[in-house]
Parts: sequence; structure tokens; C-alpha cells
Amino acid sequence: MKTIVGLLLATTAGLLVWVGVGTYSASTDVSVRSGLDYEVFLAAVDDLLAGAGDTTLLRFDEVEERISRRRTVTFDTIAILADVEAFPAFDEAGFLFDQVQSYNRFQRERLDLSTENPVWWDRLRSFNPSIFRSYRKPDGGIGLTRAPAAWSLRVRSPLEGDWRGEVRARDVVRGLGLMSPRVDLPLRKPASLVVPVDGHRQLCEFVPSAPDVRVYCLSEERIAQATLRLARDERSQSWAVAGWADLWLDGDRVMSGDSTRIQEGSILRLDPLEPTVFGDHWEGVLSSKQWINGRMRRRVDLPPPLDLFSALGAGPAGSASRVPSDAAVELSVSSDASLDLTEELDEYLKSRVNLPLDFGIMVLARIPDGEILAVAEVGGRRNRGRSSLLERVAPGSAVKPLLAAAILSQHPDLASLKIPARSGQVSSVLGMPRVGSRRLFTTSLNCAPPREGWVDLRYYLRCSNNEYATSLLVAGLVDGGVPGSTWTGASELSLMGSQVPRTILLRSPLSEGLSALFDLPTDPVIADTRRRSRRVWDGIGFSDGSPFQVPFELLPSESRPALLAPGSPEGTDLSLLYRYAYGAWENQWTLLDLTNSFARVVTDRRIQMKFFSEPVNGVPPNPDGALGEPAGGADLGLSGHPWYPEFMAGLRAVGVDGTARGLRSAWVDAGLPRSLMAKTGTLNEPGEATPSDDLFAKSLLFAVGEAGDAPGSPLRCGMVGGLYLRFSQGPETGNLPSYQVEFATRRLGRFLQEYWEEFGACPGEGG
Repeated sequence: MKTIVGLLLATTAGLLVWVGVGTYSASTDVSVRSGLDYEVFLAAVDDLLAGAGDTTLLRFDEVEERISRRRTVTFDTIAILADVEAFPAFDEAGFLFDQVQSYNRFQRERLDLSTENPVWWDRLRSFNPSIFRSYRKPDGGIGLTRAPAAWSLRVRSPLEGDWRGEVRARDVVRGLGLMSPRVDLPLRKPASLVVPVDGHRQLCEFVPSAPDVRVYCLSEERIAQATLRLARDERSQSWAVAGWADLWLDGDRVMSGDSTRIQEGSILRLDPLEPTVFGDHWEGVLSSKQWINGRMRRRVDLPPPLDLFSALGAGPAGSASRVPSDAAVELSVSSDASLDLTEELDEYLKSRVNLPLDFGIMVLARIPDGEILAVAEVGGRRNRGRSSLLERVAPGSAVKPLLAAAILSQHPDLASLKIPARSGQVSSVLGMPRVGSRRLFTTSLNCAPPREGWVDLRYYLRCSNNEYATSLLVAGLVDGGVPGSTWTGASELSLMGSQVPRTILLRSPLSEGLSALFDLPTDPVIADTRRRSRRVWDGIGFSDGSPFQVPFELLPSESRPALLAPGSPEGTDLSLLYRYAYGAWENQWTLLDLTNSFARVVTDRRIQMKFFSEPVNGVPPNPDGALGEPAGGADLGLSGHPWYPEFMAGLRAVGVDGTARGLRSAWVDAGLPRSLMAKTGTLNEPGEATPSDDLFAKSLLFAVGEAGDAPGSPLRCGMVGGLYLRFSQGPETGNLPSYQVEFATRRLGRFLQEYWEEFGACPGEGG
């Protein structure tokens, strides 16, 4: 076939008749005329598109040819007129020389095939693989544009040798759109852009009403300037209908009131827009190979929080080249939901918070399979631009149920611990040596006093009592009975003055429970050696099943609920352990690990949150775990303990009349399930011991969905989430307001309800 085509092309070349000329120029700016540098040269290409400059580069030769007895066609080829010393990319073997040859070769092959069968002339119009395109100007001349991203992906640069696949969000959608170097418009949903026109900014709107998309650009009056009638399926045809103004399609004028077929790859011009290409438009693609300033490059310039995932496309050097060039990486995260959630959080903070924000982050995952479905991030970043979702934070009191579950899983008798209800400053718990006046901590009831005058496990979780937290932690350092009855812990701690020895800490029920339930070390030596955690990425692969190596920079820091300070000390002072008990000092977690651990204790399953759908025997699991092993992994065995119903009752009460009072009723009113477990956290409220780095933070962990019928049953399905807000300073007077609860009450419940079905939370049961 190639031989025949080549022979026909050679014959046809002598029959071409030159009927017109168009020339284009580029700027004489020295920075643009810099030889082989494709980046600045494509700036010159964009410059010549605007008609500026004086150095001739290219010429369009318009050609007329008969393809059948009844039909003569007109097309164009490109001639290079550039000074190849100034622009060596146009010299033989130069990349832009190859692009011109590719353009002309396609035109001639298209002509050749059309002489065999004229129908191919129109069918092949959109498939020119060159970066260059031409269009007909209103004055009849030929204009030059270059292919937008969707078409330039067809061209492989000599500099390209690595992975060409895409990073795709869960909500990737294939549809139709309009694209150009500066326009990227989906046609499946309302879209708009602002275009400069005669010194003012003109709004252009695209309003879909299936199958039509009405275009309003030149006038604010709601009379369509044009209508695009999109094909309903592969067998039907799309049409462009000129409204009260003319339009141009592939250089041909379509008069007002007329219509014409429009196909994939057609060049459409609607005043006042530049020429755009009509064709496939993918949404939810977080990273792909695109033409950027003259060469194929990985596009990763998305806004937070999506830049965390688009950066996967930068990839590890060498690993991607060993896989098929078009294999994709498919994520569980919804790009639309993440952007919507970020916008909700940003709007709330700007409208309701008058304190300077360091950053705010949020993560949402599905129960029980742990797929992370949405993330949010606002504010600044501290560590060389790394997403704050990947960094450790001091969680505050949100960590209390996790510490409690870790201790009780190893020492269940401590569930009967009770302490006198009181508020104020505390210097000693459970008969331990008193700490100095500068190391006191503050405890508050945070709720109405308990009727019996005692704080128990349920009241502690509901109202977040610091003295109970420190008492439970101290008691959980040894296996020595229950304080108030048979406790022998004071002697077993083998205190060195006011310090608890290293060996006691690292072999304690607390340490063993954190490792067994959450896979986290309390020895800083282990955490600091690991540095980064692969848990949320572990098992990710390309769409063809081959493994994908996540760049080191995108691995979250290893959570560090360390019971010892850095430097391998021989022990830890009691005052520091007290701060550890309410989520300060060295008790540091990523929000990802914090939320994942909360999901484990409320579901009683070894859930592992991940940014992708993990296959089971090569098949992605259903949200309800229909394939073999139940979704969410093996049971943890927590719900078999007598203390678990009281533990769950405390977390359920948080959103009723606890530290997030009213949250449950607000979410039920929004249409969410009635089962809500939650825990709030605060750091550095006035009157508390001040951390050395002046932390002012608010946190919230929650899980909402459906549970079993028995009291205290773990959650079967739903959503789990974590929210963390850090401020650079606290209020001048009073307590740090509960911004996290207000945001959850006013905005988050509505967001969850809107996305509940799309997220597949409790499928078949609704929200």
C-alpha cells in the first residue's frame, strides 16, 4: 500500500496547480529568535498567530485538484521560507521541518486516497498529525493556528522517550469540547470564558440543553449566536447552526440561519473567539503528555489539592519507560468533588474566620473499602511546596479515641476506670509525682457535670476530658490492674525521678496497641528510619497491571506517635506524656493516618485508605465487599470486648450533646444516615500549656453511615473523614472557636449528601 501511495503521490505532485499564497511572520525579538530552543520558538509561533513581526517563516500555498469528474477540491500546503540559521528547527532534520513535511505529506496522501474514493476527502480532514493547522479568515485569506493538546498528543517528539499515559481521576469523563492553545471548554456542562473585545471584556457562555449547546458571546440578550447540535451516538452526526451571526467551519462561512455538519477535528470560529478545534474532550485527566511550548511535556500544573496527583505524572525516572507508553494510572479520587470541597472550605474560612490561617486540609474516604474519594487543601505550604496532606500534624484531642482503643485492646479492664469530675489545673494523676508549676495542664468538663460526679469512658469521649486522658495513658503504660481498685502501676513504672523509663514505654500496652491496631511505631528510631510511608500508595499500578513506582516526594511522612523525644533518651518526663495524651508534644500523625485509624476503630476492620481502587484477584472490589474477603480487610476483634459498646456510645454522643453538639441533627436534616461517630480536637486554647511552636489548631474526625442493629455495633458502610485547621495565632481573648464543627454543620453535611450516591456510600441504602 505504501508503494502504491508513494507512486500515486509522485504522479499527483506534477498535477498540482498553485492558486494562492499566504505568508506569516515572527517577531525579530532576540529572545524569541534563539535557535533550537523549542520553548521560545513556540512563543514565536504564537506570536505569528497574532500577525506580528517581520521575518518570514512560512507560506501557505493554496492548491486546487480534481478528485472526480464532478468534484474539485481546494487545499493548502506549507512552504518553509525561514532563515534556517536563525531558526534551525526549520532546517532539514529539525523538528519543525518534520512537522511541515508531515502536514504536506498528509495532504497529499489524503488527496491520493480521495481520487480512489472521494468520500475520504471529508472523512480524513481532521486527522492531520502535524502541529500546524490552517483556517479561512473572514477576509478570505488563510490563517495559521496550531493544534491544541488533544491533537498534538498524536505527535511524538524526538525528545520524548518516557511514559505517555495519563493520570486519571475517578470522575474522568469523555465528551465533546472546543480546544485551542488558550481555550479548553467542555460542552457537556455549562461553561464560560471572558474574551477581550474592543477594549472591554466580553463574556462568552456555552449553555447545554441536550442535544443542543447554545452559544452567547456577542450580545447579552439571550438569543443564541450559534447552536451546536451534538451527536447522540456514534451513528448520528453533529451539526453547527449559525444563529443571528455567521460562523466559520474549516474556513467556510456558514451564513446566519444555515447549518452544516461538524465532525471531530473540525476548526470552528465563532466571533469573538479565536479558531478552536471541535473534538474529544476528557475531563478528570490529572496529568497527560501535551504540547507545551514546542515539545511534548508532562502537564502537571493543576491547583491544590489536585497538584498532589498530577505530580504522579512527573514519575520516577526510568520506571515508566519499562511499561507500554499509553498505560494509565487510575485513581479513586474525584477531581470535581475535591475542587468543590476545597472551594467550600475556602469560602467558609474567608467568610467566617478572622484569624490568620496557616493551612486547612481534609480527606474523605469510603467505608469499608477505604478508597479516598475527595481531598481539600487551602492556605500555605511549608515543606518546599509539598501538600500539607503529606505532612505530620499535632492532632489535638482528636487522637484520644485512638489512644484509648490501643490501650483497651491490650488492657480491657481499664474500661472501668473512673476519676472525679473537676475542672482546673492539674499537677498529678493517679498518685504520680507532681510536675512543676510551668508544666501543669488544664482539664475541663466541656459538658454538663456527670450526675454521679465521676468521669467514665463514655463521658470522656463525649466531652474530651484531659485529666481522664492522662490518667488512662499512665494506667496504660503497665499491665497492673485498674486504678482505684487493684492498681499496682505506680511501682511497676519504675520511675526515674519524674521520668518513665524507655523500656517501660516501648513495651507498654499503649505501645503494643498502637502497633497492633494502626501499624504505627512509638519508637522514634523506627519512625525516623522509615521517614516516609507507602501505605496509601501500596499496590498502585498501571492500567495494564504492571506496578507503578510513586515518586519519593509524594510519599506521606511516617506518622510519629513517639513516646520518646528524638535522640534516644533513656526516658520521658511525665509532664510530656500528659501533653502526649491530648495530642501534643511528639504525638504527630498525618491526617491520612489519623483518619484511617479512626475508620478502623469505628468499623472494627483493618481498613487501609488508598488513593486508588485495589484489585482483588485482578478485579476491583465492590464497595460492599462482594468478592471473597470482606471489603476493609480482616476483623480487628474490638467489637468482641465488653468495653466496645460504651466506647462507640461515647463517639456517637459527641455529635449529639458532646463537643460537636448539634452536628448529628444537622446532618440528619441534610439527609444523611443517623449513625454518626465523631471526635473533635483543639490545641492551645488560652490557659493550656503552650507548645514551643505556638500551635493553634482545630481538628475533627467523623464517620457517618449505617451500622448493625445491636447497640454499639460497628459501622458497616458510609464515609469517614478528617479535617484539620492550623492558625498562625490564636484569639486575643477567649477560647479558639470551634470552626471545624461550624464548617461541618453549615457546609460539610450538605456536601456529603450531594455526593453520597456518586461516592457509592452504602449502595442501595441511600443517604
